[in-house]
Amino acid sequence: MDSEQKRTGYTSGISWFALIVGIALGVGLGLMYTWEIDPVIERNTAPWQLGPEAREDYVVAVALSYAYNHDLNLAFDRLRALRPDRDVWSMVANIACARHKRVQRTNSDVLVMRALEQLYRPQGARGCADGQYPTPAPVSFITPTPEFTRTPTLTPPPTKTPTPPLPTPTPYEPAEPSRTPPPSGSYVTARIEPFCDPDLDGVIEVRVYHPSGEGVPGMPVTVTWGGDQTDTFYTGLKPGREAGYADFQMVPGRSYLVTIPGLVSDPRPIEAVPCEVSVNGQVVSATTSYWINFHRQPG
Repeated sequence: MDSEQKRTGYTSGISWFALIVGIALGVGLGLMYTWEIDPVIERNTAPWQLGPEAREDYVVAVALSYAYNHDLNLAFDRLRALRPDRDVWSMVANIACARHKRVQRTNSDVLVMRALEQLYRPQGARGCADGQYPTPAPVSFITPTPEFTRTPTLTPPPTKTPTPPLPTPTPYEPAEPSRTPPPSGSYVTARIEPFCDPDLDGVIEVRVYHPSGEGVPGMPVTVTWGGDQTDTFYTGLKPGREAGYADFQMVPGRSYLVTIPGLVSDPRPIEAVPCEVSVNGQVVSATTSYWINFHRQPG
């Protein structure tokens, strides 16, 4: 450092303060972009790559699916994909034990625990939840047969008024929706919304929710098209997505109906019709996709 530099206190080189501020600003802007502006959507995650909570949701979905279709080989293959290095039945028993220690014994909790035990106990696995949620014995109700009193038919008085002509048929108009709330425990269609995305070409994205807003895994979803063609799949079997999520690939030009057990609202047909969307300034053609949400009524 020469005398001029000593006199002015100025030295050439890097400003460390400015460098640190620049790095911090760059990291902050990068995190804001990846978290808020353009977050990464995880796709095609393998089951064994899931975290602990997602693994538990996956096992619950497999158990509920097995309780519906009783396909043991399919359940084993799905569980094997989650932990290929472990005894899958003991894994299910351990998850049931962990849930037993924290569940609140609501109707949905009891159904889940019964489904888990129904899956692991016949295979020889044991855990602390064994026998804690027995299936209740069926109850028979005897309904008395009502007795009807016949009402005498009165002969209409004669009239000289000529019979009016029949009214001209009018096109069917759907009735106004009922104001009566659906029974508790049933499901209603909360959302049917089309969207156009070349990356999701003609896909039906289904989501099923509890009244609390949590996804419902293991719910069978049935899609019908062409009058007699159907396909049934289950929520919760897409690693990396919501617990109540499932999807279906449509064929262009066809009409589909999507239903789930307990649905009290009439399903609305959806059409796999062409659509266009602008991508990077260019118009791209695709097949219309749909978001369909089902919500369970409180009770």
